[in-house]
Amino acid sequence: MLSDDELARIREEQEETERWRRYSCHVVAEMLEACAICGAVREKEHLNRCQWCDDTYFCKDGLCAPQHRADVHADVAYWTW
Repeated sequence: MLSDDELARIREEQEETERWRRYSCHVVAEMLEACAICGAVREKEHLNRCQWCDDTYFCKDGLCAPQHRADVHADVAYWTW
């Protein structure tokens, strides 16, 4: 049978692990975002943010940026290509 000190240590470890889990998921969520076109979840450094939409990201590489502009901002896309 475990002593009171051992039980207290185990409880403390579990509380610390749970606290780390709660905070770490928010940290990871701040680093990741999904592309509005292809749906790929990437680090924000690999995505561009749309200057006209609120909170819309698309891939830096590939055709996601032109496709977003053509679908959502067709009048602007004509002048930026």
